[in-house]
Amino acid sequence: MTDQDIRLITELDAARIRELGHRLPGRGESVGALAGLIDMVEQEAEIVPGAGIDPDVVTVNSTVSFRDEVTRSVHRVTVVYPHEMSVGKRRISVVSPVGRALLGSRAGGLAAVELPDGTHRMIRLLEIHYQPEAAGHFTR
Repeated sequence: MTDQDIRLITELDAARIRELGHRLPGRGESVGALAGLIDMVEQEAEIVPGAGIDPDVVTVNSTVSFRDEVTRSVHRVTVVYPHEMSVGKRRISVVSPVGRALLGSRAGGLAAVELPDGTHRMIRLLEIHYQPEAAGHFTR
């Protein structure tokens, strides 16, 4: 993260991300990506109650628009847990590099992303179209 000092993660998202470490099969890249996500939650994030999260912060199941600062392309996606991801429906896993970069980010924020091919990109969170907590959905 570059525009923020700390990421905000809801208690529910933090608990479910930790649980992923016990449920997902341990294979190759996915293990490293999940370990990195869990480490981010444990070491870098401030864990807050769902009812206390600001509406401009990305949580799991948020639908957002972001811009790749290199290509200038804009993407609208929903950040989801791995078992819910669907490329055709633009549902990206929170474990993916972009999903991890978006989680806990604030609208307007800039985040660094390392893609699977080793290239680095900067993405800017343009807008949060839907955040479950802002809509009163705390048990998704």
